[in-house]
Amino acid sequence: MALTVQEIDARIALLQEAVASGELTVEYDGRRVTYKDTKSLTDAINYFQRLRAQIPSTGPAPSSADRGSYASFVRD
Repeated sequence: MALTVQEIDARIALLQEAVASGELTVEYDGRRVTYKDTKSLTDAINYFQRLRAQIPSTGPAPSSADRGSYASFVRD
């Protein structure tokens, strides 16, 4: 099952909240997952961040992007 960008972002946020609160159990999509320890939670965060990084961005190009140049033609 392929996750959407929104689903990946939601899971990252949920896992980060769990780390911040000291919880080891998280729920998503009607599923409950209990991690062994905080390291397991941070490993899961890293996994989803890597997964998120593989999805190409569809937003506008950053201002630092090479815009190239355009040719102009004039009739004589």
